[in-house]
Amino acid sequence: MNPLDRDDIIKLIIKIQLNFENAYATSNDLERELLVESWYEALCEYPKEVCTQAVNNVLKRAKFAPRLGDITEEITKLLDPEAKTDDELWAELNTVLPRVYDLSRYLKYAQYVKWANEKLDEVYSGLSEELKLFVVNRSTLVDIAEMSPESLQFERTRFFKQMPILKKHKNDKAAAQKFIAQTSKAQALLNGNDKK
Repeated sequence: MNPLDRDDIIKLIIKIQLNFENAYATSNDLERELLVESWYEALCEYPKEVCTQAVNNVLKRAKFAPRLGDITEEITKLLDPEAKTDDELWAELNTVLPRVYDLSRYLKYAQYVKWANEKLDEVYSGLSEELKLFVVNRSTLVDIAEMSPESLQFERTRFFKQMPILKKHKNDKAAAQKFIAQTSKAQALLNGNDKK
């Protein structure tokens, strides 16, 4: 796969502009350069072919000019087709909530607390890793299961606001760890070369 360069970014932006009148309107050279720079910074780590396919996919279904976030979201889907969408994650959560609610009723009785906690741990451990970013532990899962229908609607709104942020944070953390590992490896090589 080929690396993405600034000329590729310009072509992607122009492709979108040709499909959507007034997309990314800029009034001077500085604004155009900042537009290209921001896209390059967001997309430079991805292969050219993946970025091009992501733009094509988004253009096929877009009713409005896609934003950079739409493109990066599509890239993520292309690179990890097994990843669940936020809608799928919310549906997954809703499938376990009745069971969690039923099990949480047993927590009121001393003779069933250990058994109920074990069962709740099983339910929690069966959640997808992405969903666990939002439902951080068994206790949170029980709290959500015990919400009223009205409160659950507010929780749904919070879920859809938080999931993109949580996923980005997870990806940023992974990228930072990868960078630190590469830096450490490079430093070790340099230190090894200094001793010779």
